[in-house]
Amino acid sequence: MGLRSDHDRTGPKEDLVRNSTLRTQNLNLKRLLDEASLNSVKRDVAERLRSVLMGELHHRVKNMMAIVTAIVRQSLRTAASVADAERAIGSRLMAMSSAHDVLLKVDWTSADLKTVIQDAIETHNTRSGRIAVDGPQIVVASSSILPLTMILNELCTNSTKYGALSVESGRISFTWVFDRTGEIIVFRWIETAGPKISAPGPRSFGSRLIEEALPRQLGGTGCLKFSPGGVEYKLMVPMQMLVPAAMP
Repeated sequence: MGLRSDHDRTGPKEDLVRNSTLRTQNLNLKRLLDEASLNSVKRDVAERLRSVLMGELHHRVKNMMAIVTAIVRQSLRTAASVADAERAIGSRLMAMSSAHDVLLKVDWTSADLKTVIQDAIETHNTRSGRIAVDGPQIVVASSSILPLTMILNELCTNSTKYGALSVESGRISFTWVFDRTGEIIVFRWIETAGPKISAPGPRSFGSRLIEEALPRQLGGTGCLKFSPGGVEYKLMVPMQMLVPAAMP
């Protein structure tokens, strides 16, 4: 009679136990493989996110330094005195600081357009109703906050010195609407009941800032008009440049 192997000697009960153990081991192995795959995906996503954030930070810092350099250089060049230059530089840098406060509040992501505007005009709109703000609710990208804030600071500062905010009766309307295509948002700043004004001679640095440099950052165009009834400013920005981009 031949010898029986261990396998031959096992009965149905032992086979059941062995099969159950194998199934458990297979399930554990599958779970470990799934976790490894998931961790790999997470690491890949985290690396992509880090790369995007670092690129965005680098872009923002370069833009900010370029703006600060231009502000200081041009303010010194066009100011009538050192004191005037100091006031102009201080006002513009404070506007940048205010914009960054908003960015910190929203974790550098996006913000409600009306909130951005109200924060930008807050120090100038000391009397209720002097600057009326109206427009549809829009969530804007963080990259739009700084140029919008700087534009509004220039308009408010100029109005406080020479325009509607320099007299008790002066009023300002700041609105935004979609154009007929729905792809462009049109901002309008209109001053009324202020002192009579006329177009200055050579364009100031502030005018070039809100007609060229800052609108260009938004991918749009700006137009400043000195009407007898008051200053008018029009800014046109593509919606795709204003709203947050989807995460790649």
